[in-house]
Amino acid sequence: MKKVVIIEDELLSATRLRNKILDIDDILQVDGPLRSVKEVVDYLQSHDDYDLVFSDIRLLDGNVFMAFSYVMPSSFVIFTTAYDEYAMQAIKNNGIDYLLKPIDEDELRKAINKVKLRPSPQNLSSIVADVGNRYKERLLVYKGDDMVSLAVCDIFYFCKNEGNTTVMDSTGNTYKLSSTIQEMEDMLNPTTFFRLNRKYLINIKALKKVSTFFNSKLIVKLYHCQDEHIIVSKEKSSRLKEWLNM
Repeated sequence: MKKVVIIEDELLSATRLRNKILDIDDILQVDGPLRSVKEVVDYLQSHDDYDLVFSDIRLLDGNVFMAFSYVMPSSFVIFTTAYDEYAMQAIKNNGIDYLLKPIDEDELRKAINKVKLRPSPQNLSSIVADVGNRYKERLLVYKGDDMVSLAVCDIFYFCKNEGNTTVMDSTGNTYKLSSTIQEMEDMLNPTTFFRLNRKYLINIKALKKVSTFFNSKLIVKLYHCQDEHIIVSKEKSSRLKEWLNM
């Protein structure tokens, strides 16, 4: 790793972060800070030689996800923010870690080391592409008497309901499926889909909120789902956290 970029609207915070990064690895080139959505878009469109992005979320003219909707970083992102409500969005935007301000140097060091041990998003994509043909890309589902060929990427979750399997897509439409959830779990890419419990198999896009529960369990809320308290067991909770941090 040779070059990193800081996205941060507060100059003092950017200076502190730069100093901590260089204390950990003084041979790094540190660009930035990029302080606005426009600056982020302009930089990412004209540069592809950076290895890691450190990003605050709220910028001078909006939030950083607005910039990433125009141009996604070609590297992993370590989010550095004072707000904890954006974790799910961070995961969906190449986020590999989420550090709350004030930044602890040991946590920062662990986050940087985590990046060094993992392939870049581009390499990861190529690895997934090489083995992608082993996973389902489309499913034949049923809407009443009609058969629909549904793209797997458009499926939010599978739900076991009174012995039947229901499919919910990203627009809130429901379908019936002849296969069981267990059969689908074996057919789908595990980097995208996760089995929460006996009832739910979800796409990461479906995650609305994850909250802690007693005995190290988690409560999950999904988009287009009326079940407001999907309980994830202690064992599954550990796996879910690992999955969200892949």
